[in-house]
Amino acid sequence: MISADKRFAEARVYGYYVLAVFRPGVEVPTFGQPTDFTDSLDGLSDDDRKTVIEEGRRQLDRQLADLEKNKSRAATMLTVGLAEVGVLAAGANRAFAHGPWTGIGWIVSALLALLALGGAVSLLTSQAVFGRTDTRAVASGPTPLQQQVAFGYADAVGWGEETIRTRITVLRDGVLLAVASAVLYALIWPFISGAPSQKSNPQPSTTGVSTTCPATCTPSSPSNPPTRTSRSGGPARGLTSSAPAPAPSTQRP
Repeated sequence: MISADKRFAEARVYGYYVLAVFRPGVEVPTFGQPTDFTDSLDGLSDDDRKTVIEEGRRQLDRQLADLEKNKSRAATMLTVGLAEVGVLAAGANRAFAHGPWTGIGWIVSALLALLALGGAVSLLTSQAVFGRTDTRAVASGPTPLQQQVAFGYADAVGWGEETIRTRITVLRDGVLLAVASAVLYALIWPFISGAPSQKSNPQPSTTGVSTTCPATCTPSSPSNPPTRTSRSGGPARGLTSSAPAPAPSTQRP
Protein backbone atom coordinates (compact mmCIF):
# COMPACT_ATOMS: atom_id res chain seq x y z
CA MET A 1 0.00 0.00 0.00
CA ILE A 2 1.17 3.50 -0.88
CA SER A 3 0.65 5.96 1.96
CA ALA A 4 -0.77 9.46 1.60
CA ASP A 5 2.64 10.97 2.35
CA LYS A 6 4.16 9.16 -0.62
CA ARG A 7 1.30 10.31 -2.85
CA PHE A 8 1.85 13.89 -1.73
CA ALA A 9 5.59 13.58 -2.35
CA GLU A 10 4.86 12.17 -5.81
CA ALA A 11 2.51 15.07 -6.62
CA ARG A 12 5.06 17.57 -5.32
CA VAL A 13 7.83 16.15 -7.51
CA TYR A 14 5.48 16.26 -10.52
CA GLY A 15 4.77 19.90 -9.73
CA TYR A 16 8.51 20.62 -9.72
CA TYR A 17 8.78 18.99 -13.14
CA VAL A 18 5.92 21.12 -14.51
CA LEU A 19 7.48 24.31 -13.12
CA ALA A 20 10.81 23.30 -14.70
CA VAL A 21 9.20 23.92 -18.12
CA PHE A 22 9.72 27.64 -17.57
CA ARG A 23 13.42 27.04 -16.77
CA PRO A 24 14.77 24.53 -19.32
CA GLY A 25 17.92 22.75 -18.25
CA VAL A 26 17.27 23.17 -14.52
CA GLU A 27 18.06 20.21 -12.28
CA VAL A 28 14.87 18.56 -11.04
CA PRO A 29 14.62 16.54 -7.79
CA THR A 30 14.27 12.79 -7.42
CA PHE A 31 12.08 10.80 -5.06
CA GLY A 32 15.03 9.58 -3.01
CA GLN A 33 18.70 10.25 -2.51
CA PRO A 34 21.09 7.41 -3.38
CA THR A 35 23.21 6.13 -0.57
CA ASP A 36 26.94 6.58 -0.89
CA PHE A 37 28.99 3.47 -1.49
CA THR A 38 31.19 3.07 1.57
CA ASP A 39 32.27 -0.58 1.34
CA SER A 40 35.93 -1.38 0.94
CA LEU A 41 37.28 -3.13 -2.15
CA ASP A 42 40.56 -4.12 -0.58
CA GLY A 43 39.56 -7.77 -0.34
CA LEU A 44 38.81 -8.08 -4.07
CA SER A 45 41.25 -9.48 -6.54
CA ASP A 46 42.18 -7.84 -9.83
CA ASP A 47 39.74 -10.00 -11.75
CA ASP A 48 36.98 -9.11 -9.31
CA ARG A 49 37.69 -5.41 -9.75
CA LYS A 50 37.55 -5.82 -13.52
CA THR A 51 34.17 -7.50 -13.14
CA VAL A 52 32.90 -4.57 -11.04
CA ILE A 53 34.11 -2.08 -13.67
CA GLU A 54 32.49 -3.99 -16.54
CA GLU A 55 29.19 -4.35 -14.71
CA GLY A 56 29.24 -0.66 -13.78
CA ARG A 57 29.72 0.32 -17.43
CA ARG A 58 26.87 -1.95 -18.51
CA GLN A 59 24.58 -0.48 -15.86
CA LEU A 60 25.39 3.10 -16.88
CA ASP A 61 24.78 2.23 -20.54
CA ARG A 62 21.43 0.68 -19.62
CA GLN A 63 20.48 3.78 -17.66
CA LEU A 64 21.24 6.02 -20.64
CA ALA A 65 19.19 3.72 -22.90
CA ASP A 66 16.28 3.90 -20.44
CA LEU A 67 16.56 7.69 -20.49
CA GLU A 68 16.24 7.75 -24.27
CA LYS A 69 13.21 5.45 -24.10
CA ASN A 70 11.65 7.73 -21.52
CA LYS A 71 12.19 10.77 -23.74
CA SER A 72 10.71 8.97 -26.74
CA ARG A 73 7.57 8.10 -24.80
CA ALA A 74 7.39 11.66 -23.48
CA ALA A 75 7.49 12.94 -27.07
CA THR A 76 4.55 10.67 -27.92
CA MET A 77 2.65 11.95 -24.90
CA LEU A 78 3.43 15.51 -25.98
CA THR A 79 1.86 14.86 -29.39
CA VAL A 80 -1.24 13.33 -27.81
CA GLY A 81 -1.47 16.20 -25.32
CA LEU A 82 -1.32 18.82 -28.05
CA ALA A 83 -4.10 17.05 -29.95
CA GLU A 84 -6.17 16.86 -26.77
CA VAL A 85 -5.72 20.56 -26.07
CA GLY A 86 -6.78 21.30 -29.66
CA VAL A 87 -9.99 19.29 -29.22
CA LEU A 88 -10.72 21.10 -25.96
CA ALA A 89 -10.14 24.47 -27.59
CA ALA A 90 -12.54 23.57 -30.43
CA GLY A 91 -15.36 22.90 -27.95
CA ALA A 92 -14.70 25.93 -25.77
CA ASN A 93 -17.33 28.10 -27.53
CA ARG A 94 -20.13 25.68 -26.59
CA ALA A 95 -18.87 24.40 -23.22
CA PHE A 96 -20.67 27.10 -21.24
CA ALA A 97 -23.86 27.21 -23.32
CA HIS A 98 -25.61 24.24 -21.69
CA GLY A 99 -25.05 25.06 -18.03
CA PRO A 100 -22.45 25.68 -15.32
CA TRP A 101 -21.65 21.98 -14.82
CA THR A 102 -20.41 21.50 -18.36
CA GLY A 103 -18.32 24.64 -18.03
CA ILE A 104 -16.73 23.42 -14.80
CA GLY A 105 -16.09 20.00 -16.36
CA TRP A 106 -14.43 21.65 -19.36
CA ILE A 107 -12.21 23.78 -17.10
CA VAL A 108 -11.08 20.77 -15.04
CA SER A 109 -10.45 18.74 -18.20
CA ALA A 110 -8.38 21.57 -19.69
CA LEU A 111 -6.30 21.90 -16.50
CA LEU A 112 -5.58 18.16 -16.45
CA ALA A 113 -4.55 18.24 -20.11
CA LEU A 114 -2.23 21.21 -19.51
CA LEU A 115 -0.61 19.46 -16.53
CA ALA A 116 -0.03 16.35 -18.63
CA LEU A 117 1.42 18.52 -21.39
CA GLY A 118 3.73 20.28 -18.92
CA GLY A 119 5.06 16.96 -17.60
CA ALA A 120 5.83 15.76 -21.12
CA VAL A 121 7.65 18.96 -22.03
CA SER A 122 9.65 18.85 -18.79
CA LEU A 123 10.79 15.27 -19.41
CA LEU A 124 12.17 16.42 -22.75
CA THR A 125 13.89 19.60 -21.55
CA SER A 126 14.87 19.14 -17.89
CA GLN A 127 18.33 17.99 -16.90
CA ALA A 128 18.79 14.36 -15.90
CA VAL A 129 21.23 13.63 -13.06
CA PHE A 130 23.57 10.69 -13.61
CA GLY A 131 26.68 9.60 -11.78
CA ARG A 132 29.91 9.38 -13.70
CA THR A 133 33.56 8.57 -13.20
CA ASP A 134 35.90 11.45 -13.92
CA THR A 135 38.93 10.18 -15.80
CA ARG A 136 41.12 13.13 -14.76
CA ALA A 137 40.24 12.61 -11.10
CA VAL A 138 41.06 8.92 -11.38
CA ALA A 139 44.37 9.63 -13.11
CA SER A 140 45.44 12.04 -10.38
CA GLY A 141 44.13 9.88 -7.54
CA PRO A 142 45.91 7.35 -5.36
CA THR A 143 47.02 3.98 -6.62
CA PRO A 144 46.05 1.34 -7.47
CA LEU A 145 43.94 2.96 -10.16
CA GLN A 146 41.92 -0.15 -10.88
CA GLN A 147 40.53 -0.11 -7.38
CA GLN A 148 39.64 3.58 -7.63
CA VAL A 149 37.79 3.05 -10.92
CA ALA A 150 35.86 0.12 -9.51
CA PHE A 151 34.91 2.18 -6.46
CA GLY A 152 33.84 5.09 -8.70
CA TYR A 153 31.51 2.93 -10.79
CA ALA A 154 30.00 1.31 -7.71
CA ASP A 155 29.21 4.77 -6.31
CA ALA A 156 28.04 6.38 -9.59
CA VAL A 157 25.27 3.98 -10.55
CA GLY A 158 23.06 5.01 -7.63
CA TRP A 159 22.19 8.47 -9.05
CA GLY A 160 21.15 7.05 -12.38
CA GLU A 161 18.81 4.51 -10.81
CA GLU A 162 17.00 7.21 -8.81
CA THR A 163 16.74 9.46 -11.87
CA ILE A 164 15.26 6.75 -14.07
CA ARG A 165 12.83 5.70 -11.34
CA THR A 166 11.61 9.27 -10.90
CA ARG A 167 11.22 9.95 -14.61
CA ILE A 168 9.24 6.74 -15.16
CA THR A 169 6.89 7.79 -12.35
CA VAL A 170 6.48 11.29 -13.79
CA LEU A 171 5.68 9.79 -17.21
CA ARG A 172 3.09 7.49 -15.63
CA ASP A 173 1.46 10.40 -13.78
CA GLY A 174 1.34 12.43 -16.99
CA VAL A 175 -0.38 9.59 -18.85
CA LEU A 176 -2.93 9.24 -16.03
CA LEU A 177 -3.66 12.98 -16.17
CA ALA A 178 -4.15 12.85 -19.95
CA VAL A 179 -6.48 9.85 -19.65
CA ALA A 180 -8.48 11.51 -16.86
CA SER A 181 -8.84 14.66 -18.98
CA ALA A 182 -10.05 12.65 -21.98
CA VAL A 183 -12.56 10.66 -19.90
CA LEU A 184 -13.97 13.80 -18.27
CA TYR A 185 -14.35 15.53 -21.62
CA ALA A 186 -16.03 12.43 -23.04
CA LEU A 187 -18.61 12.60 -20.23
CA ILE A 188 -19.59 16.19 -20.98
CA TRP A 189 -19.28 15.87 -24.77
CA PRO A 190 -22.93 14.79 -25.35
CA PHE A 191 -24.13 17.95 -23.61
CA ILE A 192 -21.64 20.17 -25.45
CA SER A 193 -22.44 18.68 -28.86
CA GLY A 194 -26.18 19.15 -28.28
CA ALA A 195 -25.86 22.75 -27.09
CA PRO A 196 -26.58 25.42 -29.72
CA SER A 197 -23.66 27.51 -30.75
CA GLN A 198 -23.77 31.15 -29.76
CA LYS A 199 -24.40 33.14 -32.94
CA SER A 200 -25.56 36.69 -33.25
CA ASN A 201 -28.93 36.90 -35.04
CA PRO A 202 -29.63 40.03 -37.08
CA GLN A 203 -31.90 42.41 -35.20
CA PRO A 204 -34.51 44.47 -37.03
CA SER A 205 -33.90 48.18 -37.12
CA THR A 206 -36.08 50.34 -34.89
CA THR A 207 -36.50 52.90 -37.67
CA GLY A 208 -38.01 50.40 -40.08
CA VAL A 209 -35.28 50.99 -42.66
CA SER A 210 -34.18 47.91 -44.56
CA THR A 211 -30.45 47.21 -44.64
CA THR A 212 -30.47 44.59 -47.40
CA CYS A 213 -29.56 46.97 -50.21
CA PRO A 214 -26.22 46.56 -51.98
CA ALA A 215 -23.40 49.03 -51.58
CA THR A 216 -24.62 51.22 -54.46
CA CYS A 217 -28.19 51.42 -53.19
CA THR A 218 -29.51 53.86 -50.63
CA PRO A 219 -31.55 52.19 -47.82
CA SER A 220 -35.22 52.89 -48.19
CA SER A 221 -38.34 53.00 -46.14
CA PRO A 222 -41.89 52.19 -47.27
CA SER A 223 -42.54 55.85 -48.00
CA ASN A 224 -39.35 56.51 -49.93
CA PRO A 225 -38.45 54.22 -52.83
CA PRO A 226 -34.83 53.22 -53.19
CA THR A 227 -32.63 55.33 -55.41
CA ARG A 228 -29.57 54.03 -57.19
CA THR A 229 -26.55 56.26 -57.27
CA SER A 230 -24.25 56.70 -60.18
CA ARG A 231 -20.48 56.47 -60.09
CA SER A 232 -20.14 60.23 -59.84
CA GLY A 233 -22.20 60.30 -56.65
CA GLY A 234 -25.41 61.82 -58.13
CA PRO A 235 -28.71 60.07 -58.77
CA ALA A 236 -28.85 58.05 -61.96
CA ARG A 237 -31.36 59.21 -64.55
CA GLY A 238 -34.32 57.12 -65.51
CA LEU A 239 -33.31 54.06 -63.47
CA THR A 240 -35.34 54.23 -60.28
CA SER A 241 -38.42 56.24 -61.23
CA SER A 242 -41.49 54.06 -61.62
CA ALA A 243 -43.79 56.87 -62.93
CA PRO A 244 -43.80 57.50 -66.69
CA ALA A 245 -42.23 60.75 -67.84
CA PRO A 246 -44.76 63.34 -69.16
CA ALA A 247 -44.79 63.83 -72.89
CA PRO A 248 -43.55 67.20 -74.16
CA SER A 249 -46.30 69.71 -74.88
CA THR A 250 -46.86 70.74 -78.48
CA GLN A 251 -48.12 74.17 -79.54
CA ARG A 252 -50.30 74.58 -82.58
CA PRO A 253 -49.39 77.52 -84.86
